[in-house]
Amino acid sequence: MKKNYNYIIQGAGASGLWLAYWMQKSGLLATSNLLIIEGDAHKSNDRTWCFWETNSGETMPFVNHNWQHITILGQKQSIAPYRYNHCRSIDFYHWIHSLLDTNANIHWLKGWADAPVVVAGGIEVTVNGDIYSGKWYFKSGDTAEKETKKTIHLWQSFVGWRVKIVSGAIDATCATLMDFSIPQNNKTRFLYVLPMSDREALIEVTQFDCEKLDKEKGQQLLTEICASRGWQTDVLELEYGAIPMSSAYDNKEPYWPLESRIIDIGVVAGALKPTTGYGFLRMMHHGKALAEALTLNTPMPKIYRKMRFRFYDRLLLNILVDYPWRGKSIFERLFARIKVTTVLKFLDEGTNFWEEMQIFCRLQVALFVKILFRYGGR
Repeated sequence: MKKNYNYIIQGAGASGLWLAYWMQKSGLLATSNLLIIEGDAHKSNDRTWCFWETNSGETMPFVNHNWQHITILGQKQSIAPYRYNHCRSIDFYHWIHSLLDTNANIHWLKGWADAPVVVAGGIEVTVNGDIYSGKWYFKSGDTAEKETKKTIHLWQSFVGWRVKIVSGAIDATCATLMDFSIPQNNKTRFLYVLPMSDREALIEVTQFDCEKLDKEKGQQLLTEICASRGWQTDVLELEYGAIPMSSAYDNKEPYWPLESRIIDIGVVAGALKPTTGYGFLRMMHHGKALAEALTLNTPMPKIYRKMRFRFYDRLLLNILVDYPWRGKSIFERLFARIKVTTVLKFLDEGTNFWEEMQIFCRLQVALFVKILFRYGGR
């Protein structure tokens, strides 16, 4: 027997839950129903999300710590008016579920969805042998389906420990970002230290490379780092994973065609910035934009980035593919010569062209020109 819904969201990660949140907040679900299909109904603390912002005006009680000072190249700097926020995914899941579970028009289904099929008036999808129909289908999808041989593809892989610091000094008022003083091994590697107190912190090694950082090698590196810095630690949690650094998800158009009823969200929608991997706020903003479009019956927006920022990202990705060890010198020069708040603004793609040229003129110009001529911006 076919079961009918107005909206179907496949995937209950950050992008799917943000979309459901905005759909409910906009009033769309007061009279319409929503089905959320999730492969894993038992969410755990499967990742950490960090992001910087000024004051978005949104309530974010799931943020459990933030810093207005960071350490870059060994120097403590203020990032005001920005704050660097940290949240555990389990806290986000609990917060958003507590809001969505009060709505009887939101239904949850555990299972793995087959590929949706477009039919008259909407879509149909099979889950656990049953058919579900909807007017709109929002799909987080499989990142592999957009990969091609011509696509730049690196991995941002990470291995992290949440630790209790038994002995050793740590500054709880300051987060350490992109510390390149750790062994590089002909790759681009850096360390994050995010202290929750003077006795607890998240210590994480991140690697940019065509190969993923092995979990055991990452933990051995963390052991050596802690020993070299005089930190005796008890490991409370382990985090590891990898996200694609790819231009495959860049959108060339700002809106979906009017006839589209299957809409990408999350990674395959271009939520992750290719050169940084930050995507939590992009998912939040895209979910809000989609809910507004549904409410106003306007074209469905894609995560659209200006052409020049797509070009900048492809340029850096090409450098890291051809010269994986050069990331350290590029980023260190960037933070040594450019004010950190300007860097954050640039990474948010909020700078103007003149500001961007000032940034690039302070980097390794010859290297960037060499890669530009080699690839022509591809």
